[in-house]
Amino acid sequence: MTENAPRIYVVDDDADFREATCEFLTEEGLTARGFADGQSMLDMIDPEWDGIVLTDIRMAGLDGFSVLKAAKQAAPEVPVVMITGHGDVRLAIAAIKAGAYDFLEKPVQPDVLISMMQRTLNARKLVIENKRLRRRMARRGGMASQLIGRSGVMKTCRQALLDLAPLPITVTLFGEAGTGKSLAAQILHEYGEGEGAFSVLNCGTIGARGLQGDLDALGRDTVTLYVRAVHKLDHKDQTLLADYLRSRDRPRVVLSHTGSLAQPPNISDELLYLINVASLEMPPLRDREKDVYLLLETFLRGAAQQYAKRLPNITKDMLAPLGKHRWPGNVRELRNVAERMVIGLAPNLDDQQPKVSHEQPRYEDAMLAFERTLLEHALRETGGRKSEAAALLAIPRKRLYLRLRAVGLSTAGRN
Repeated sequence: MTENAPRIYVVDDDADFREATCEFLTEEGLTARGFADGQSMLDMIDPEWDGIVLTDIRMAGLDGFSVLKAAKQAAPEVPVVMITGHGDVRLAIAAIKAGAYDFLEKPVQPDVLISMMQRTLNARKLVIENKRLRRRMARRGGMASQLIGRSGVMKTCRQALLDLAPLPITVTLFGEAGTGKSLAAQILHEYGEGEGAFSVLNCGTIGARGLQGDLDALGRDTVTLYVRAVHKLDHKDQTLLADYLRSRDRPRVVLSHTGSLAQPPNISDELLYLINVASLEMPPLRDREKDVYLLLETFLRGAAQQYAKRLPNITKDMLAPLGKHRWPGNVRELRNVAERMVIGLAPNLDDQQPKVSHEQPRYEDAMLAFERTLLEHALRETGGRKSEAAALLAIPRKRLYLRLRAVGLSTAGRN
């Protein structure tokens, strides 16, 4: 709803009264629009509209009661004030019983009209604010099931997202890869005040039409634009994005980049000044205390359902290395570990930096490593089902068993 959009719809087939009323309301700072008949007003009304309807009762075609009934069906929470003439108290009472917010009697006194309109608009505003508050409170509990974690840093992170979501400002999410920046961007959209689409622009895969083409192709219903991996834009596109952020007629923008905000990689000063308005770091998994075990349980259940397998029996010996692991891939890495455990593959944790060797690897070792990776991938793709993995690799099942044994994966998967 734009700033100058009418907030009072005046419905009356008396042109003089209608035009005079609209002019008077406008002079008093209340935007109004007149309609000569009820149907033309009903074609415009919207359930999310923050305004009110002022309609006469006695009109040709649709009378005031018909307009009231139709308006209550199209936009149940929009208040309707009825205008009665000739001191007809019985019609006024019938209007209230039919669902009218209130009524006015012709001739309408100017001060009474203004007082009634302001009071009704304030009531409408209160209903909208309460509705938004209930929606946010209902979703507050839901955020913990989306952005999982009981650690102090995650509680702080969720509260920050809740505070930022309703604000019409640009938000920048940063942190290590795999910390959940895309999920946080989606949450900012879902918990925001706007109703519309969430669009993603991945700077790492800008199409042939370029950044400008992707921006121009955004749907009109986009209310949140998530610009992912902004640090991957070249200097020219960063300048273009900076100009876009300065424009007024655009959706709310959420950006993300990998790394620190203090030393962002490959981001120009011009763009940095524009995106460093409201920033939030997504914490790495190693700083989230015992969230690892809570997330692991969630991911294990999800993977078991996805692959139609039973939950694996997790022992303390299996959990011990998870607590010591540094999780360079963060939540994304933990999800992969959970999937491997459900399928029957080893977690494959390795905190050691790869050793630099100037020696060429032996041919046999290199081939075995390649084959193991290929077999692991096939098992993951088929949910650990060996017969399907053999079909995927286009080899006999007996040969698959032999190769699994050769690379140390004979206990992985299922027959």
